[in-house]
Amino acid sequence: MPRSLVSRSLEPLVAVLWGVFLLWTAWLAVVWIVPVGSGELGFVAGSPPPPNPELRRAILLLAENADTVWLALAVMNLHRVLTHGYGLRVTRAWLLLSAGGGFALGVLNVKTGVLFGKMQFGAGLGKQLFGVALGWVLLWPALVLGAREAVLWLRPRASHAFAAASTALLVLLTEANLEWPARALRGWWAHPPDAPGVPWMNPVVWFGAAWLMAFAMREKDVASAAAARSAKPVILLAALNAIAIAARLRQTWFS
Repeated sequence: MPRSLVSRSLEPLVAVLWGVFLLWTAWLAVVWIVPVGSGELGFVAGSPPPPNPELRRAILLLAENADTVWLALAVMNLHRVLTHGYGLRVTRAWLLLSAGGGFALGVLNVKTGVLFGKMQFGAGLGKQLFGVALGWVLLWPALVLGAREAVLWLRPRASHAFAAASTALLVLLTEANLEWPARALRGWWAHPPDAPGVPWMNPVVWFGAAWLMAFAMREKDVASAAAARSAKPVILLAALNAIAIAARLRQTWFS
């Protein structure tokens, strides 16, 4: 079947997508670890404008949107990896499952406050729909699909049940690692002062939801199941966890 004009026009962008992701990951590390904010760039209320204010505002805009853009680039690269291994139809179904599941969990929590506590999404995760931030929706496929592919890269012959459980565990550990810097440094989410804090259900829901999603991602094609795995999801998850750890250490040593 001949490729469409849109498909051909997007080929140069797709070819450099991984390189763009790596460059943006380096920027994300700077934003999380240095950090980069309005105060660091000289924008202080009641003070005169700093030198080169336009340039500084542009840098601030990039810093404020660093997290959502990184998550979007992560999902786009995972889409490419999965399409190569499983085909477009399966990839779209799995993306819809993980992103849609994350959105449904977010809406349910906004309405009830039961699953993740009385959590409110901040500006760090971008625009909101029905109270659920775009970055939250992107976070679920980035973690679940990335973790699943990382597990199968490490254990290509793992059983379906083992892969699902290992995926859920890796998602839970990554979320636990992200929790403090994402909340305290980047404003991904927050709990009201009168809230009791993060409920015990939080890790249970993260593990259970990730397990259900991963368990539903069964490979029906024997050839795709036996195909060589890309190391890109491993790099993706390792980079995110390393940045979160570095941000924690920086805050501990220099606060």
